[in-house]
Amino acid sequence: MTHGWRAMLLWSAAALVVAATALSFVLWGLNGPAYLVDLIAAYCL
Repeated sequence: MTHGWRAMLLWSAAALVVAATALSFVLWGLNGPAYLVDLIAAYCL
């Protein structure tokens, strides 16, 4: 039973990484690199 939960957690993490990567490419395509740089700067500063 534990193995099933670990596999599901791993797949969930992988899906989250893929979704974040896809979102970053969509934002890059729509607004260019300046939007992502501004977004990262807003969260880090």
